[in-house]
Amino acid sequence: MTKLALITGASAGIGLEVCALFARKGYRVIALSRQPSGVGSAVLELALDLESFEQIEGLAGTLEPEIAAAERVILVNNSGYGQFGALRDLSEAMWQKQFSTHVFGPIKLAAVCLRLCEQHGVPLRVIAVSSVLSIAPQKMKGAYCAAKSAMNAAHDNFWFDEQSSKSLESVSMVLPGPVATRFREHALAALQPVISRASTAHREKYEEMEAALAPGARMKPFTASALDVANKIVRAAEAARPKPRYLVTPQTYIAAFVTRVMPLSVQRRILR
Repeated sequence: MTKLALITGASAGIGLEVCALFARKGYRVIALSRQPSGVGSAVLELALDLESFEQIEGLAGTLEPEIAAAERVILVNNSGYGQFGALRDLSEAMWQKQFSTHVFGPIKLAAVCLRLCEQHGVPLRVIAVSSVLSIAPQKMKGAYCAAKSAMNAAHDNFWFDEQSSKSLESVSMVLPGPVATRFREHALAALQPVISRASTAHREKYEEMEAALAPGARMKPFTASALDVANKIVRAAEAARPKPRYLVTPQTYIAAFVTRVMPLSVQRRILR
């Protein structure tokens, strides 16, 4: 029997690195993405739209024999993107997509995996890739901050709800700061519809954001690589006692310190 790793958002960036790492370590790897793009011959690719509970539930039939044959299952809820823009300018569809991708879909997938693991007596570890912005708000990124914060809370509550399960071993969150992936490219694409419908109140802020997300824009200091994040994910998967939180990049450590020990009034002056 081999260990099974299920990774969402596996077609590029962090997800692609995680697939490669797990495959090198001898795991059976299933890569889940909206548009499979060829992540390697050692990996089984399946299409999955996390916005659709129907698709997630429909995946159970394919996953069941894989889980039944596994020694342990690792679910990595990695899929995500940044919907930036002033909150007043976001449409209902933008809010819905942001939360479906980061909260509703990942928890539904975790529930399906847990059900199958319980049926076959297989241990399950859930690892979700969150963000420093889940604990430290940032202007013009409120929907993303809210969704990632909700992602943390939902996964923590999934752990508390299912503590009596004989299959659920752990639920961990990995919190990176800036990572050198195509995140900025996707965030810029998601920002354009917001700008086209936005009020004039934040025009200068939108111009600054477009410049910061543009191709060739300067990377932030201490930007991590996708491999740095992938290594933390694998550490959570293989730890004897997985931690609830794994921090990546100095920004996350600083934000964790500031939000833990300083009054909210001081936090707002520091983080604005």
